Amino acid sequence: MPSRGGDAEELFDKAAAALRRMLKVEPRNAAALARLGDIERSRGDFAAALTAYRRLLAVAPADASAAWAVAVLGGDRLPEAPPPVGRIAPFVRMTDFLPSALRDRLLRDVPAASERFAPGSVTTGADEGINLKVRNVLVLDEPTRREVRSRFLPKLRTVLPEVQRRLRVEDLDMERIEMTVTALLNGGFYAAHRDAADHLETRDRLVSYVCYFHRAPRPFVGGDLLLHDAGRPAVSARAFSRIEPLCDSIVFFPSDCLHEITPVACGAEFGDGRFTVNGWISGVRRPAGA
Repeated sequence: MPSRGGDAEELFDKAAAALRRMLKVEPRNAAALARLGDIERSRGDFAAALTAYRRLLAVAPADASAAWAVAVLGGDRLPEAPPPVGRIAPFVRMTDFLPSALRDRLLRDVPAASERFAPGSVTTGADEGINLKVRNVLVLDEPTRREVRSRFLPKLRTVLPEVQRRLRVEDLDMERIEMTVTALLNGGFYAAHRDAADHLETRDRLVSYVCYFHRAPRPFVGGDLLLHDAGRPAVSARAFSRIEPLCDSIVFFPSDCLHEITPVACGAEFGDGRFTVNGWISGVRRPAGA
């Protein structure tokens, strides 16, 4: 499983450096620019990735994958038609999301409620239960979660029109918003999965969201969200965008996007973990035959 640091980061650094050397000699090398953009995304450096894709688009204006990548990373609305191959997972990232009073309350109350967390289960339709080979995450109990929900959802709803515009998602049902509160402690992770599946409880999900909060300075490493590309040829099947769990930031992405969370490493204290408010927004239900 990819993770920050160590051998993987060193390989990314070496590959990016080699591509930059190549581009000094061949500045219009489209393949090198595309690969450099992919590597910078995998490192989590979206500014550098955006620069590479913009250079690629200047060299190859008809490159639909480059135009799509520039829209995603540049915060623009997605093109009407996604590229048939080489499509990076769309996402919307917002920083300084939480009102200060809510952020402070979450940072105070949630880590202190360690006894109200329990291992999260996995719902697949065929196999339900706690599966530590798939995920190792703790979930806050329902009564306490309802308290967070009443304060969190009003803020969430204020930004959903912008999220719909940028992701080109229509018919979100503002009343069908699921929400949970999670903690990833030392060794916590979530293997590659999709939030929307052909199952009664999940098939209507359109947009997933995750809002991060943690102590400062950040007391853990890892816990990055990897959004895997779609429509890639097999050789590029592992291309992804790496999103750091920045405190007070929120990320939205399509619920059918393949994604994972890299393992967390932190101290033994419960409050040292990676905490999130996360969930899913479903679409408007249509009458049968509509």
